[in-house]
Amino acid sequence: MEIKNSFLAWIVLIVVAVLAVLGLLNRSPDQTLPGQALPGQTVPGETLPGQTLETGTLKLYLADAPLDADNVTGVYITINEIQYHLDGEWITCEEFVGNQTYDLLELTGGNSALLGAFTLPAGSYTQIRFMLDIPENGSHTANPGCYIEFADNSTEPLFVPSGGETGYKATGHFEVTPNGTVVVTADFDVRKAVVVAGSSYILKPTIKLIVTVNY
Repeated sequence: MEIKNSFLAWIVLIVVAVLAVLGLLNRSPDQTLPGQALPGQTVPGETLPGQTLETGTLKLYLADAPLDADNVTGVYITINEIQYHLDGEWITCEEFVGNQTYDLLELTGGNSALLGAFTLPAGSYTQIRFMLDIPENGSHTANPGCYIEFADNSTEPLFVPSGGETGYKATGHFEVTPNGTVVVTADFDVRKAVVVAGSSYILKPTIKLIVTVNY
């Protein structure tokens, strides 16, 4: 009885194996196995051999709103790095060469500074962030990268409330189209950004991304 049962089990296994092989041989071209892609398609995150990622150009400018304080002659920020947000991740714009220092008070009345023309994957964007050379409030630095200058030529460092590791986010929607160019201005409103806290000047920037040209 045991021999007969074992023989029947082997027969069943052989039949199943033959049917599986026949199923693979008769599989239509439109059917795929798990993790496989149809001809001309890709698994998410992969490209076909010889296929390149579609990209466009982001021309990013920096500008500021006018400041009413007569005793302030300069508000300087140093940008170490620029990052863009894509698919839930922050990615560094390798084409931006830091560190770059800008006087925001010179970027008013229609003036702006070109931060760079960056090649980005085509897609929809809502956030960019600026990594600044700025100390945490309470720390001491001899040559701060971000500082405020007064009419008597004195300067005071600009601080952040608690570290600058996360950078300063600029928000606003823009589209990067394949082989296209979008021109965006990061509007840095220093009137709202600089806050006096005791004897310290705190930088809490409000940055908006404004699309000026898309072609």
